[in-house]
Amino acid sequence: MRYTAIVESPLGEVRLASDGRALTGLWFVGQRYDGAGLGTDARAAPDLPVFAEARGWLDAYLEGGRQVRPPAVALGGTPFQREVWGALRRIPYGATATYGDIARDLGRPAACRAVGAAVGRNPVSLIVPCHRAVGSGGSLTGYAGGLWRKRTLLALESDGIMAGEVADRAPGLVDALTDLWERSVRATHGFLPDGEVERLRAYVPGAIRATPRLFVARRAGVPVGFMGVDGALLDMLFIDPGARGRGIGRLLLERGVQDAGVTELTVNEQNPQAVGFYRHMGFSVFDRTDTDDQGAPYPLLRMRLP
Repeated sequence: MRYTAIVESPLGEVRLASDGRALTGLWFVGQRYDGAGLGTDARAAPDLPVFAEARGWLDAYLEGGRQVRPPAVALGGTPFQREVWGALRRIPYGATATYGDIARDLGRPAACRAVGAAVGRNPVSLIVPCHRAVGSGGSLTGYAGGLWRKRTLLALESDGIMAGEVADRAPGLVDALTDLWERSVRATHGFLPDGEVERLRAYVPGAIRATPRLFVARRAGVPVGFMGVDGALLDMLFIDPGARGRGIGRLLLERGVQDAGVTELTVNEQNPQAVGFYRHMGFSVFDRTDTDDQGAPYPLLRMRLP
């Protein structure tokens, strides 16, 4: 008999599975191989003690910094797969290893492809850290949960940054994001006079509360960037100037594209850094206006993915 539970996380819903004593599965809902090996007789048992342990470990891990012992894990698979999964567990927190490194660690230097296949079949994500396996040269390849999740997990372990979706628009969070917006705009929108920044700031809290999907990146619990998404449109994307250069914009936009379905955005033409970033991320200009949406003389570029 197998038991299951669904838990929430900043990276989306997580499916847990157990034989009643140990954890046998941990997948992001909808990922490749989600629920692999669960029979039709698997039943929901959210109050199972091992699931409470798994939730506690997952919360601590995704907050970053807090070390909590993971629940017991029972891995099936072939002997070779279990060897590979054991090698993954030996990769230290915050480190990575290539598929070639893992093959050599197992004494099978020619087995890179087989190692990659076994990594992809890992049934207990995060605890068996398959996100730490990378391609040659450190390229991010082959994560069953999606490359945006892999990049986010590596950023969490290397720099303490976690980017997740936020449902609650608490006043304290809205205030913090509004302050972040102003710092970001003053650092990147030099074409705006002070009075214009102050005028626009009055509209920002309402825009944050109204955006259908809000994603916030935090470092040590403090917001360092945020993104709003409305359907296929990127509503807003702002990074604290003190946190630039850490890949936060990419973390957020990659999730917007791969998870939230973003395909279009609007950017000030007079903000060349932002325009260059969006071009680098694959967007191209398809329209231009001489003024912004309020008729002020700030040209806008409308960009979309091919």
